[in-house]
Amino acid sequence: MISRILSLSGLLIFLLSACKNEPKTPSSTDPQVDPELAALNNLIEKSPDNDSLLYRRAEVYYKLEGYDEAIRDLDRAIQLDSLRPAYYHLLADAFLDYGRPNDSKRALDVLLTAAARFPDRIPTLLKLSEFQLIVRQHSDALVTLDKILQRDPQNAEAFYMAGRVALDKGDTTAAIASLQKSVRFDAGNEDAWMFLGRIFTNRLNPVALQYFDNVLRLDSTNLEAREFKGVFYKKKGQFDKAFGVYRDIIARNPDYSNAYFDMGIIYLELDSLSKARDNFDIAIKTDPLFVKAYYYRGHCSELEGNTSAALADYRQANGMSPDYKEAKEALERLDKKENK
Repeated sequence: MISRILSLSGLLIFLLSACKNEPKTPSSTDPQVDPELAALNNLIEKSPDNDSLLYRRAEVYYKLEGYDEAIRDLDRAIQLDSLRPAYYHLLADAFLDYGRPNDSKRALDVLLTAAARFPDRIPTLLKLSEFQLIVRQHSDALVTLDKILQRDPQNAEAFYMAGRVALDKGDTTAAIASLQKSVRFDAGNEDAWMFLGRIFTNRLNPVALQYFDNVLRLDSTNLEAREFKGVFYKKKGQFDKAFGVYRDIIARNPDYSNAYFDMGIIYLELDSLSKARDNFDIAIKTDPLFVKAYYYRGHCSELEGNTSAALADYRQANGMSPDYKEAKEALERLDKKENK
């Protein structure tokens, strides 16, 4: 556990220094652009020490990605009333989403301060455990979750978070145990059902399909659950069933790029290169940032002997994701071949 929790006064000094000399907010936060922001500015001008108005304006700034302004308003709101947990929660979100150097630590420090001020407030402890997971402080997250379970031994969200921590550590057995406890206490936890389904898909265990069906019973519009049913069938080599699932997804949402990509992978395994390339092409058209689709379309072109098309796609994939190993190696291999 982080050894030192910031005092409230230390936190405020810390936040003020963190906000110094930062760039101005984008033009999207101009009150002329956003009427709600303009209205709040007028109200705050009349009541500059109204912490709830400052919080409301911070919410608007946060939605508009005006993180500097959101942080400043929240800092002031906490100075005016330090007993509002929501202020700390939003401040932590603003730091995390801003994403500057050390902002994740700033976000965590805010929640540590909140947890010290509200030690029995379960939503604050849950949020702290989530942020501890994000920065991969697994042991600290488990300590926080244990505090919750001591207060509420059947807290489904705490068991869900414990499952997430175990998954991040690579311990799928512990993850299953925690996630199953989560859905036992809250059968409406879609995310827990999804993670269970994905774990059992990787194990090629048909119970995965039951878990995905549980998600769909809760939300019939959840295309991700349908997609993972297709993934299960694909992993099992039941390609006809997989195609049926993906076509059903496309009928529901013609722009669902993952369905085209997954069908392309199956066609590639079946050595149907033209159909594979066509599906990768549609995946790219529906999602121009789909790096893997560029790589696999290039792979199809290379197998068909179209080196120039393959190079173009490999370069695109490598340019978009320089750490994508397969694209980088394919580009280097073809470049050498072309320059011989």
